Amino acid sequence: HMRDGDATCDALRVPRRLLSRRVLATALCCAVAPSRGLSLVGRHVAVRSAPVRSTLLRTAMSGTTPSSSLDLQKVPELVVFDLDACCWYPEMYMMRSGSPFATTEDPKTMVSAGGERVRLLGVVAEAWRELHETERFRTTRIAVASRCDVPSWARELLQRFEIADGVTMWAAAEEGRLVEIYKGSKQKHFRALHDKTKIPFHNMLFFDDDPWNVAEVSKLGVTCTLTPDGVTDGAWRLGLMDYAANGGAEAPED
Repeated sequence: HMRDGDATCDALRVPRRLLSRRVLATALCCAVAPSRGLSLVGRHVAVRSAPVRSTLLRTAMSGTTPSSSLDLQKVPELVVFDLDACCWYPEMYMMRSGSPFATTEDPKTMVSAGGERVRLLGVVAEAWRELHETERFRTTRIAVASRCDVPSWARELLQRFEIADGVTMWAAAEEGRLVEIYKGSKQKHFRALHDKTKIPFHNMLFFDDDPWNVAEVSKLGVTCTLTPDGVTDGAWRLGLMDYAANGGAEAPED
């Protein structure tokens, strides 16, 4: 098994320390695409192959209206987010200081006790707000699956970042009940979320910046979107459209 792209680095004869996360993600996904049914356009990867994949990717990147044959009313029952480098940056292991975190003049930025700033990436706040407030997602729940190095800092940030007036990310994830932060394969995180919610894996959508996590979780039948730049507008639309095209049906047995 490949862990953290080591096999990819060996195959490319490139020292791992010289590969950025974005380059590593692209290289790893290209390497595993033929065997796992991954599709790659630009920086975005969505797991689960489908005849309409190329159309979905072009649509997500261009911002145009998708084909009427795509049922965009079909939404996931559970949307799960990674945290470090997916929802916010920098990652917790990169920081020299942490708690207590304080708000700033920018609601998408927190500052640590040592003055280091942590900012929400892309459209994270908007995506969480859309899930939490809009009629379209009235039956959709929000969860977190993270392996970050300092869980206590991550939990504090979730309790401070607001996605709407007076509504924190922690509150949106059912007051932290659907927050799973610990080391190990993220299959463990998803099995815990399944046990808590009883939602089938094929009715879940997952966003993560790490190709290893995406490959692991996709084995469960979860629709996954790789986010090497965080949850950008394009990645957000791509994930929703990929679920509309492929989610909600059990994956065939290998």
